[in-house]
Amino acid sequence: MLHAVSDLSTVEDRTTEGRARHRRAHSLVYVFLISLAGCVSDVVAGTAGPRWLSGGALVVFVACFVVFVETHPHTTIGGSLSGSRGSRALRGGALALLAAVAIATTLAYGDTWMVLFIFVVVTLAASLPLSVVPAAIVVVAGVVVVVNVAGARTTATVVTGASWALSTVMAGYIALLLRRRGLLIAELRTSRDEVARLAAADAVAGERLRFARDLHDLLGHSLSVIVLKAELARRLLEREGASAQARDEVADVEDIARRALEEVREAVTGYRARSLPAELDRARVALEAAGVDARVETEPGALPADVETLLAQVVREATTNVVRHSHAGHVTFELSRPAGEVRLAVSDDGVGAEPGVAAGAEGSGLRGLAERIAQAGGRLAAGPRPGGGFGVTVVVPCGAPGRAAGERPVPAVPTKGAR
Repeated sequence: MLHAVSDLSTVEDRTTEGRARHRRAHSLVYVFLISLAGCVSDVVAGTAGPRWLSGGALVVFVACFVVFVETHPHTTIGGSLSGSRGSRALRGGALALLAAVAIATTLAYGDTWMVLFIFVVVTLAASLPLSVVPAAIVVVAGVVVVVNVAGARTTATVVTGASWALSTVMAGYIALLLRRRGLLIAELRTSRDEVARLAAADAVAGERLRFARDLHDLLGHSLSVIVLKAELARRLLEREGASAQARDEVADVEDIARRALEEVREAVTGYRARSLPAELDRARVALEAAGVDARVETEPGALPADVETLLAQVVREATTNVVRHSHAGHVTFELSRPAGEVRLAVSDDGVGAEPGVAAGAEGSGLRGLAERIAQAGGRLAAGPRPGGGFGVTVVVPCGAPGRAAGERPVPAVPTKGAR
């Protein structure tokens, strides 16, 4: 019941409407206190010992439950108190008192008070690490049986205790499932935000590429014409014996235009360059969003900018092929640096080739990449793997290891294995 609130607080956007719904769900937690009606009836009727004692125990139990709810991170409105050390200690004390009151009142007042163990097991499932919650549920169910046997007066009471133990186990596992569901929703929301961030980054990169193309096509073309015209004017002036000052001025115009053209080309190259670590990160997120586990293994070091851009294109093309055609469950990216070369291998455990496409047939994307890699002095091999799946291997010369001019560092990417 506590994690029904967690689900709502995770899924809802951080808006006024979302906060209002969270408050309503927070209030609904207290509706479950209606299950204590039997205990209240015993107190009122006087069948549960002295009213002051049984009533006081019930008040303490409810107060501890309220303290737990109001300081729990999934149910606190605003979350300002839930993360402090004092609130954690307060929740631990409240949980201990809940268990003690449940045991004492059940022993003293009979089977009706076993409902308190439902609250105990739910609060345990909401607080303990996920790995120990199943064991805690079994322990609480065992305590229910022991307490019932210790206070049993008839055989029917023992049977009732067994049914309460089963109810306790069911309530605990329902709370555990709700908690796991809430965590899964939170993880999915984080993944969605990451995908949105990468999509925004891709949009920015696309705009930069468009700007680079426009800059090259418009300004680059105009500067090229200026260079040609200046060169032609300089030759005409030399042929006609114009003054040295006129020839020098035209030569200066030609030099300035050439430098400007070189600077434009350098700027365009910088805009078009792709970061390999960023591309690997995008690939991992895209694959995980498609249900494919991705593992990335890289060696730290520096790569020339042109090599890094080329390998980033390979990563993007290979990722697209895996998502669209491979039906793979696992993909591995391995980047190594043998002497004077850089090697990128992408392998998956999918079908090996797109249905209806001959084995070893290359798509237009890989074929275009193979041409660019060959121009850079490298080689590309792509095709079904002997053990199943599909593999793409690229080897490009990059000089001796170390940082040369124009190189960018490529940090090691943390390994991401199957979850």
